[in-house]
This record gives sequence, C-alpha cells and structure tokens, in this order.
Amino acid sequence: MPLPSPSGSATAPTFRVRLARRGDGEQLGMLLAELGHAGAGDTATVHWVLSHPEIEVHVAADGSDRPLGLLSLSHRPQLRLSGRIATIDELVVLPNARRQGVGRALVQRALERARVLSVKRVDLQLPSLPTEATYRFCEAMGFRDAERGVVTRAP
Repeated sequence: MPLPSPSGSATAPTFRVRLARRGDGEQLGMLLAELGHAGAGDTATVHWVLSHPEIEVHVAADGSDRPLGLLSLSHRPQLRLSGRIATIDELVVLPNARRQGVGRALVQRALERARVLSVKRVDLQLPSLPTEATYRFCEAMGFRDAERGVVTRAP
C-alpha cells in the first residue's frame, strides 16, 4: 500500500514487512539495543525465539533486505478471556527510518495476524521510559492505556 510522503503525495514504501530469519540476528541485536537491551539477539536466543510456535518476529526490511524495524508478537490462550491474547513484546524502528510508516506497517501486520489467530485482545508492551511520541503513536494506532498494574520479579 502506498504511503503518503511528507509532501502529501503517495509514494511506494521503501521497505517490506516479512518474518525474521535466523540470519537477521545481528540486525535484531542492533534494533534491540535501541530499546536498551544491549547484548540481546545472540544466535542461540534468536534461533529459539524464531522457532517458538507462539512467537512471531516481523521485520521491516529495506531494499537491501536489512531490517529497519522489528516487532515481536507473542500469543497464547488465556482463561479469563476465554480465548487467545496477543502481546507486542518489542516494537522498535531505527532512528533514521522513523516517521516513514515502518512502525505503522509492523503494527498493522501484527493486528492482521491477531485477527487470523482470533485473538480477543492485543496488548503493546511499552519501553521502560516511553516518550510522548510513543504515547501519540500508540493512540494513533488505536491502543489505549489499560490502567492496570503489572509487577514482575526474577524466578
């Protein structure tokens, strides 16, 4: 689908969304570092995650097939919803590729997959320190603050 250019005219996107592949590990690591997860994306973890039946990693790749952004979508059954729930665990776009429709295309792909999987709810995990731009993007994509707490601990 053509994306509007900053001048308002429609142009063909300069990227495509595809599933991540094992060979994307180094680029996935660089993208995860943008989220503050330096050292993430090691080969063993990438292979494990990409082969997991309830996790999908989608990338927006440039014309040379290098990832510009990634979205990790996990989905699983949940008792209280009497169905499946999906979570966008990671969403990141390289700084030089932001505001070009990359994040929007990744989220749209995740929402399409959620419909195919008959998901009842899609949650989006925000970064530790979300910016105002992050909140505006989420709102523009139809997400709203769930106003519920989540606590965590190591096992």
